[in-house]
Amino acid sequence: MKGQAASGRYEVFADGFAGKKPLAQPDEARFRPSGLAQAPDGSIYISDMVKGRIWRVVYRGGGQTQ
Repeated sequence: MKGQAASGRYEVFADGFAGKKPLAQPDEARFRPSGLAQAPDGSIYISDMVKGRIWRVVYRGGGQTQ
């Protein structure tokens, strides 16, 4: 992020919110990411407007996936 705008190339690191493929209708989605914020420590918060959840995404390095 640079200021309040995304910068650089993108990389898919969080996927599967739809819950199934193909998704025939948008209202069939299991989750719907609707907001994104970056914390001072670099973690990213993703809000969901279907279930009312907030995910915190943290980089752990070393090629680990969680």
